[in-house]
Amino acid sequence: MVERVSQHPASPRPIGAAKLKGQEGEGWRVRVGDYRVLYTISDQEGIVRVYRIKHRREAYR
Repeated sequence: MVERVSQHPASPRPIGAAKLKGQEGEGWRVRVGDYRVLYTISDQEGIVRVYRIKHRREAYR
């Protein structure tokens, strides 16, 4: 699942990725099948941190 986010190292915001509302910083989400991958992006450091991979119905609880 993490491959979807890291497919293109120069662009950690793949088609279908959306910025999280109400999230400070660079919170993003992307759907991978029935799962949701939540992650942050630090452009200055070039780091993508995945902090949650859960089924879509449980991802935001």
